[in-house]
Amino acid sequence: MTARSVPLWSRVYGFGSVYAKTLRDSRLTFVIIAGLLGGIMFAAGSGVGSVYATPESRRDMARLATDLPTALVGLTGNPVNVGTIGGYMTWKYGPVFAWVASLWSIVALSATLAAEARRGSLEFVATTPLGRRRLALEKLAAHLTLMAGAMAILGLAAWGAGAAFGTLPGDPIPPQAAIGFALGVGLIALASGSVAFALAPFLGRAGAAGVAGFVLFAGYLLSGYQASVPAFAAIAHLTWFSWTANHLPLAGRYDWGSLLPVAGVAAALLAVGVEAFARRDLGASSSFRAPGLPRAVLGLRGPVGRAFGERLPASLAWGLGLGIFGLAIAAASRSLAIEFHKLSPSTIDVFRSVLPNFDITSAGGFLQLVFVQLGFIVVGFAAATLVAGWASDETSGRLEMLLSTPLARMPWAMSGGLGAYLAIAVMTIVLALSVGIGALLAGSDAVTPMAGSVTLGLYAAAVAGVGFAIGGLVRTSIAAEMVAVVVTLTFLVDLLAPALKVPDWVHQLALTAHLGQPMVGVWDLGGIAACLLLAAAGLALGGWGMQRRDVAR
Repeated sequence: MTARSVPLWSRVYGFGSVYAKTLRDSRLTFVIIAGLLGGIMFAAGSGVGSVYATPESRRDMARLATDLPTALVGLTGNPVNVGTIGGYMTWKYGPVFAWVASLWSIVALSATLAAEARRGSLEFVATTPLGRRRLALEKLAAHLTLMAGAMAILGLAAWGAGAAFGTLPGDPIPPQAAIGFALGVGLIALASGSVAFALAPFLGRAGAAGVAGFVLFAGYLLSGYQASVPAFAAIAHLTWFSWTANHLPLAGRYDWGSLLPVAGVAAALLAVGVEAFARRDLGASSSFRAPGLPRAVLGLRGPVGRAFGERLPASLAWGLGLGIFGLAIAAASRSLAIEFHKLSPSTIDVFRSVLPNFDITSAGGFLQLVFVQLGFIVVGFAAATLVAGWASDETSGRLEMLLSTPLARMPWAMSGGLGAYLAIAVMTIVLALSVGIGALLAGSDAVTPMAGSVTLGLYAAAVAGVGFAIGGLVRTSIAAEMVAVVVTLTFLVDLLAPALKVPDWVHQLALTAHLGQPMVGVWDLGGIAACLLLAAAGLALGGWGMQRRDVAR
């Protein structure tokens, strides 16, 4: 028998190697993370360039940053060169970039070996001549490749944001600064993920991810509050956030040497994880028991209930993640409103010219300014993950077993879609409650921004409908990726079209351009109707398409 050679492309992306298959399996996650990081960067740059367009408004912005209460300074960090686009993004959104990348790394590295070993899917691979150490190294190399790709996109987005939205001297972001920022975020993410990777063979996926998440957020808080709480300083100095506190490339401050210990810790812990996997029995761990779901939502009450129960944990996670951010933004509006009244008349005029229809000192107005644009891309990517869960029945082969029951193809597709819509509703409720609590803490109207949060859920349902239509009419294996692409393109069109002064019809192609200003009660009924139509028509087309094609084509 002649051994067949594996094409080079299959060894890089496909099924020709463990490395290639890991890359292929992670493509949706990569699109989502890269889109989030790049989208946040462009949104932040656009906001600074449009709202703070004069030297006087920049000086006011810098004064606002330095006069914030101590409680907020510990969360936002030390303001450096806040009067520039790069300095503002570093001060206000720098932690967000590190959290998004680190949480991705923690989830991926805690599961890449431990979860598959626990399921038994690695047992057959581990018996091949590959060997367990090589298996671990190839999976780790795939994650490092994806991380490098995401950081490259983040660096390009940082450079592009400075070039596209810079209006004053100091706004352009040089390539060196963009590379330095992306490198710092990537190394912090790898260090955080390496904690989970090293612990996963011993604690299992959930335990390792929990410990790594605690280290991530505790390290950030200890580093941020060590100046105001000296007792934290000794422990804070052991965290990579403290080591890299002076590495702020976008703000014009460099500390390349601080990245070396972060890289060293990441390399050491990743090596520990590889060796632990190679030397221990597969799946042998002392995992922590996580609380289970209530019996009422276990998903055993018909196809809709099953789909809803399977999507519920993801929808709660997305709702809580975005809701906590919305709560913090809404709650901060009180202190910012006080400072807003101290601004110069010209800066107030800029705000009123850019945002003429609502009061920036209210929680709803502040949410509309800094939260909604980011919220649309986050809920869009949440919809992509829910569509991926719906599609997994077919892509995993489980659908063939389900269709051996009296359940037909069209009812399966539509029942799974309804379950995903219910999960989106739960995510929206969690988000709205969080925003409402933040508004109440700020002493503002809570009903209006809570109602405005419904628009985010409608948009998520609309893009999910697009995914259901593509999955039914074409194939489910690309449905989630296409949702992520639609969300990214919509975000870019809505953000860049006005800034680049392209024809208005281009901007009108973005669905988010037709949703008004919901956080302050300005609704666009045409956009809401379009969201409902896309959700309903997409689900119907998906069900119709499923009954007209072969399963798992």
